[in-house]
Amino acid sequence: MNGKNKIIDLHTHSTYSDGSDTPAALVEIAKAAGVSALALTDHDTVSGVKSAIEAAKGSDLEIIPGVELSTFYKKHEIHVVGLFIDYNNRYFKGELNQIRFIREERNRKMCAKLHMLGIDIDYDHMVEIYKSNMITRAHIADFLVNKGYIATRKEAFEKYIGSHCPAFIQWEKIHVIKGIRLIRASGGVPILAHPVAYKMDDKELDELVSTLKENGLIGMEVYYSTNSQSFTDKSLSLCKKYDLLPSGGSDYHGRTKPLIKVGSGMGGLKVPYELLEPIRCRSVK
Repeated sequence: MNGKNKIIDLHTHSTYSDGSDTPAALVEIAKAAGVSALALTDHDTVSGVKSAIEAAKGSDLEIIPGVELSTFYKKHEIHVVGLFIDYNNRYFKGELNQIRFIREERNRKMCAKLHMLGIDIDYDHMVEIYKSNMITRAHIADFLVNKGYIATRKEAFEKYIGSHCPAFIQWEKIHVIKGIRLIRASGGVPILAHPVAYKMDDKELDELVSTLKENGLIGMEVYYSTNSQSFTDKSLSLCKKYDLLPSGGSDYHGRTKPLIKVGSGMGGLKVPYELLEPIRCRSVK
């Protein structure tokens, strides 16, 4: 298969954050989909990377060590994907452990609020159920559906755990600039994830990209499952304007986002293989 026909996916999730597939299962799905390079980018953790690499041994599938950091910028939650990171870097893992601790405390408080609302929920029990070291609101929503408290995950966010809902707890994210610096300190390449999700107008998005570029951003997701063609074109223009490397991925989560498939997103995604090498070249070994 030549480079033009190869499929890559530089944004996926496993059970180590809020995906429904183990790293090994994700590798098998990627191989079946004909993916040539896959980045595992779980939220605020690199714990699944080694398992994915082990599972892909002996195959033609390249596993790219990655992460997706949850950060803030002004009033927005901003995600930064790190690609080609040194997932054994002690400093980086220590910082991730601190982020995990803060998130865990927030989730325990959310579970306590839900319990006060008459819902039989226990955080430690959820960790056992989902076999995840990174419980998220998606897990809580799934739990509420499975226990019959609500009909859909969307209802969980609208009724209980979305912003301004009775069980919602804000948590202290790191600043986006710190996130970029953490990824670079680990030898990785920081990529602004899914800018379409931030619902910014053109001026706001330009300001964000400009600020992050000045503070070490190297790339931006141009190809993404929910992008319109016009937004993809806009993202490419921003990459050219600020000399950023284009990237992309499905943001695959498995059954929690059932319409999104590895490699092909919602059916029309095609992340060009030729994007991979320039990103690799910006990593630090």
